[in-house]
Amino acid sequence: MNILIVDDDRINSTILSRLLARDGHQVLTASNGVDGVACFKKEQPDLVLMDVRMPKMNGYKAARRIKDMSVDRFVPIIFLTAVTDEEGLSACIEAGGDDFLTKPFNRTILQAKINAMRRIQELDTALRRKTFELERHQENLHQEMEVGNHLFTNIVRAGNLQDAPCLRYSTSPMSVFNGDLLIASYNPAGGLHIMLGDFTGHGLSAAVGALPLSELFYGMTAQGFSIGDLAEEINAKLYTVMPTWITCAACLIEVDYRQKVLTIWNGGLPDVLIADSSGKIVHRVASTHFAFGTIGSDPHLRKVEILEMQDDFRVFLYSDGLIEANNSEGAMFGQKRLENHFDGSIKPADLLDRIREANDQYRGETKQSDDTSILEIDCAKAGEEPPGGRQQTTRKDIPASDWQVSFSFSATTLRTVDPLPTIINAVMSLQAPTGHRERIYTILAELFSNALDHGLLGLDTKTKKTPEGFVEYYSQREKRLAALEHGEIKLHLCHKPLGSEQNSSGPMVRGGEIAIRLEDSGPGFNPNDVHSSLESNLGHGGRGIALVQSLCTRLDYHGCGNVAEAIYNWTHQ
Repeated sequence: MNILIVDDDRINSTILSRLLARDGHQVLTASNGVDGVACFKKEQPDLVLMDVRMPKMNGYKAARRIKDMSVDRFVPIIFLTAVTDEEGLSACIEAGGDDFLTKPFNRTILQAKINAMRRIQELDTALRRKTFELERHQENLHQEMEVGNHLFTNIVRAGNLQDAPCLRYSTSPMSVFNGDLLIASYNPAGGLHIMLGDFTGHGLSAAVGALPLSELFYGMTAQGFSIGDLAEEINAKLYTVMPTWITCAACLIEVDYRQKVLTIWNGGLPDVLIADSSGKIVHRVASTHFAFGTIGSDPHLRKVEILEMQDDFRVFLYSDGLIEANNSEGAMFGQKRLENHFDGSIKPADLLDRIREANDQYRGETKQSDDTSILEIDCAKAGEEPPGGRQQTTRKDIPASDWQVSFSFSATTLRTVDPLPTIINAVMSLQAPTGHRERIYTILAELFSNALDHGLLGLDTKTKKTPEGFVEYYSQREKRLAALEHGEIKLHLCHKPLGSEQNSSGPMVRGGEIAIRLEDSGPGFNPNDVHSSLESNLGHGGRGIALVQSLCTRLDYHGCGNVAEAIYNWTHQ
């Protein structure tokens, strides 16, 4: 060790120097406090032996100066003193001294104190190194958290959850990252897709799965895929890429305000509760599927519950963290305590807030044991436009041009695959001007639906006139589609530009015309039997043809009703 002796007594300094040199130490000396501080600053010794009483600057002041200059490392100071009273020794410690050595010096005690200081020095060095490593780790962790938060902000939370007028929600995560996932997005027909997911575990490890899941949700919704399609693809993705112990209990809902339909897929979440205008439960949709990622392929995974949507309905989704919240005695909030709020004594508009307040009050100061989320869908507002309108895709408009495209779908294809997303994406890749995509999607979806449901499957839309018939209609549709052995649907689309106008860069096409011909091979149906005006139709069927007519320049049915021809004109918005 390099040891600095600061002592104005030459004899003491000489004795100490010889004792330390015998033990292999390198020795520096100074005869007063001022020189001692200057020597320390220049040579940076490992230990200081400091006399108390010295000219120019005493040991107390010199010790304080040295301690101020060595804040980034531990430099022991041992005071050399003849004082043995408590007050004197206390002054040494207050001045920054780490130990003291009384005169006359004992070599054994001197070496023992130096060895003890060396061990403390080594511990301090190791501690400082670990502290530095911890600080770097915390800095890296903070950067990773910032990256994660950026991804969550721009990917997971990129949808219309906050913009959709019909949605209200409350979330309470256990940590920075929420293991519950709430997302929503509009499909091309204007319907709203909503998802509440509850991942296994908590924090970042649970939330990691939200990235691939939300990417699929937004992408497939924008392309017009159904809730059943979403469920199938999300399950396959999580089952493939995530560890076996991470699964996601989830509920997917489509709110179709045009057709007055709620489509619900529940896999592992508590019952979906639907209340009416009195605030009482009129429907509940229990889980009928495993959580995402639990099993691989499942032929029943696409199965959904379809309900007639009334304007006064309020739909409530919630994660199990709500009903499993514990109070100070370890008792859970429970399903019964939740459903007691739906006894008709609370205004429907106040239900979400009252449930949240009751849950918080029940838990009190008890530490949260799970992520908690609750979401309300107010069906009366389902048709309202979000502030600023619905999000537009980033696809650029394609100049109007001549093109044609044809599709043909056999019974096997219709039985196993929903062709609509394929049709829509192909058409939108060719010609889907901003402001018209939703209308084009709606026209094709309605015409195709009529050809399949009425032309091939022989379903009667009048069945939907009663709530029981509504459920029966979709039950029969599922059965007949699964049994479909013969039949075909052909679709042909032809586009041509319409007109032009002159601007500074030359002539620019104003818009175009899409001619649509859709034909099914079934016995056909009478379009008049499934058609009524939009204004007078308060039921749940027969709106499709009227809707298409309101959007198209022309709509005609030919033959036995198995050929539909429509013209849609568009101009730049």
